[in-house]
Amino acid sequence: MATRISHEDHEQALARGREALEEPHVVSARYVARMLELVYSNGLVLRIDPKGVPALKGVSREALAQPYVTPGGDGLVFGEGDEAAAVGIPGLVARLIPIDIARRTVAATRGRVRSPHKAEAARRNGAKGGRPAKAHAVVSG
Repeated sequence: MATRISHEDHEQALARGREALEEPHVVSARYVARMLELVYSNGLVLRIDPKGVPALKGVSREALAQPYVTPGGDGLVFGEGDEAAAVGIPGLVARLIPIDIARRTVAATRGRVRSPHKAEAARRNGAKGGRPAKAHAVVSG
């Protein structure tokens, strides 16, 4: 049985898709000089040695030479059939970033999330007086 969605849900999904495409995402990929080259929508070019990517170990050069960027720009598929390999671009790039920087970035991003639940929690906490004032240490000399 087919699932029907409302016109409003459809419009919201389209808006989310447009918003997601405003963020930098991979628009093309190629395998050149034994390096995987990713080109982002903002002009950034990232070159990665596929030998350092566990998910790509054992993938032939022929398959690496035919990368397919998924429609959302967040995944790569190499080869076809039994030899096909897929890798998520966020995970691929995350391996290049020191873990402490990655954690801070994720925390900051999650902190910016706006949801009805988070808004209600903020209202409840505000009704209780909000955050307590920071205590300042006084150093006498």
